[in-house]
Amino acid sequence: MTSLNFEETIIHSILTDDLKNAASLLAKNPGKMPLLTELLKTVREKPLPLDHIKSKDPDFVVFFPSYTCGVGCKMCSTGFANKTQLYENYFHMTPEQFESCMPWIKKSSFVIFCGLGETLDSPHMIDFLRKIPDKISSIYTSGVPLTRNKIRELIQAGLKILTFSFDGKTELGHGAGNPVYTRKFWEKIDWVEQLKSEMNSPFPKVTLNIAISRDNQDELNELIDTAQQRGIKEISIDPMVSFDNQDFDKTIFSDFTNSKEKLNPVLDRWNSEGLDVKQTGFSNSFIDSNSCPYIDNWLNFVGADSSTLLAGVCEGPLEIPKPIQNFENKENWNSFPMRYLRYLHFYSSEQENKPMQCQNCILTNLKNFADLSLARNSGKGNEEDRALKHYRFASQLKVEKKWDAAHQGFLKSMENHHDFTLKGKAYFHLGEIELIRKNYPEAKKHFELAVQHYYNHALAFAYLYLLLMLDPLPSTARLMEKFDASGLVHSLYDKHLATIS
Repeated sequence: MTSLNFEETIIHSILTDDLKNAASLLAKNPGKMPLLTELLKTVREKPLPLDHIKSKDPDFVVFFPSYTCGVGCKMCSTGFANKTQLYENYFHMTPEQFESCMPWIKKSSFVIFCGLGETLDSPHMIDFLRKIPDKISSIYTSGVPLTRNKIRELIQAGLKILTFSFDGKTELGHGAGNPVYTRKFWEKIDWVEQLKSEMNSPFPKVTLNIAISRDNQDELNELIDTAQQRGIKEISIDPMVSFDNQDFDKTIFSDFTNSKEKLNPVLDRWNSEGLDVKQTGFSNSFIDSNSCPYIDNWLNFVGADSSTLLAGVCEGPLEIPKPIQNFENKENWNSFPMRYLRYLHFYSSEQENKPMQCQNCILTNLKNFADLSLARNSGKGNEEDRALKHYRFASQLKVEKKWDAAHQGFLKSMENHHDFTLKGKAYFHLGEIELIRKNYPEAKKHFELAVQHYYNHALAFAYLYLLLMLDPLPSTARLMEKFDASGLVHSLYDKHLATIS
């Protein structure tokens, strides 16, 4: 359970529509959070913002159960290239943490175990699987920890899908192109099929995940052919990303147009031949889309320590505010930041208002992601250090109540860099200055921009919540339905069942 301090408790109450509790706590602590206190009094009895935009429980519940890995992939997106654990004294999600998520699991259809580290390093995986026999369970693994006995245990525990990660001969990925690693990798896939036959089990269905880079894009046909010869019919192609900007020139985003022209014909070929080959599991090619497969479908849990379990709603970098990251209470699923995210994705015609993480998403907005990656890795327009100095100086001016000078300083801090978090914080301070001036319409604009750039800014969301009670967003019909991720995965699952019946 995540403990909240006084300010976070107030914000949580507001974002989950318990304004009475927020007002009561502030009344007992006069002088604390004065701008919020004044706004609460101003909006009394007004309609709650976006109260109609609520959703049923997510169909996919995703766990990151292990925080260790010894494979050492050079371009590991979670930083395991030069270490074997994320935390000093916390290696795996505990059984108690998993058990606390059962209310979400019971309402879901799919339970996925994927890794910040190597999933099968967790000593609890078999017990986790035994608790969810009626769910379509899936595990992602490098395959390194797999033995014949481990495969037998997974089959006996009822695992439905086993996804292997492998990237071919590239030195950047799993096995670094080592021939011995490659031979053992394919051998373990053969073991799974042999043991399924011996145990008369149709499960787990074996699928493959390939992280693609400029190093291995010309090998993709060969990789897919090798997989299909072993009976693998579902393959996900994920763009490999550089960790801390290392080896960026080897990612497909360093020359995205060229890489896309090479990759899409490969996907087209194998899809036309009856395989299911998708970019990041959901798209048949490397193209942009306005439809996010994660919003309203996906809830993931990751441990920060043995007593802290944090929730997320996106596979990418979008984070929700800390006061609602504890999904122990179901109210958080329909809290204001969640409703606002749905509004931006499903109700608003202005796509440029979506969070910057969504506008530059590696799954749905590949071109923007590529352009941003090029900009961040170039020597031009990356003056974060200078921007941070402007930001700190403006913050001091704000403390000294030199509003006009602070305003100009925060504007200056947003020039010539691509740090969305810093820009979000600057917009937040501009919003507070306008609140102090009681210029509520201008304050609302700044807080909208604050959460657009820094979606997990909790206090900015609390201010925006109250300001939208004064000046509601336009009431519009729903323009887009959520991506039918459940239908897609169910159809592939049913296709597998049809081949074994």
